[in-house]
Amino acid sequence: MLVPGFVVSGAYAVPTAVRLADTFRVYVPDLPGFGRSRLPRRALPVTELADCLRAWLRAAGAEGGGLLANSFGCQVAADLAARYPGAVRALVLTSPTVDPAMRSAAGLLRPWLSEARTQSWPLRRILARDFLRAGPRRSMRLFRHALADSIEDRLPRVTVPTLVVRGTADPFVSPQWAARVADLAGGRLVELDGGLHAMVHESPDAVAEAVLPFLTGHLGNEGTGCTGDTGRRS
Repeated sequence: MLVPGFVVSGAYAVPTAVRLADTFRVYVPDLPGFGRSRLPRRALPVTELADCLRAWLRAAGAEGGGLLANSFGCQVAADLAARYPGAVRALVLTSPTVDPAMRSAAGLLRPWLSEARTQSWPLRRILARDFLRAGPRRSMRLFRHALADSIEDRLPRVTVPTLVVRGTADPFVSPQWAARVADLAGGRLVELDGGLHAMVHESPDAVAEAVLPFLTGHLGNEGTGCTGDTGRRS
């Protein structure tokens, strides 16, 4: 299962999902409150999003597989893996947030502006559409939840095999922070030359090449196909 980042829908992760679908059955859901999911009355904190994700896995009969998360999705995936180790067999954290050195609105402004200048137009269209669907109030409340969540406190409780993937051009994830995430989770770090924060959308071939050996090593080949938020399969 691919877990998208802050506010964005599963469409953001589809390019990487398509590359992985030749080897695995891949799910790309929208987190509650975002994309085309039902809108809860309030923006859910990380722990509740993780609970919803686990319920989704159980309903889909997909527990015990792998999670590949990006950005804020890494906070949700790490919480799920830490509290429900039986629900996950392998964990991939790409562009994990939030670096404690940047854990404030001011601290994240400069990297956000830097990242925004590098985004492709297809990605910008997805981000604009998903932000409009979520609305500024829900987005701001989720942002507060993201800042209040300390992923470094739960990573030591992650017991499943973990791979951390950082792009060398990612302004949000420093080499030091990426190394710390891998160390805390007892995992391994891979860096993609020139990779951006939104690598799962912008560099799907490179991401798939980096993660496939890890995933096949821990999951094997468990059928193929891709299920997105629409329920269609390819």
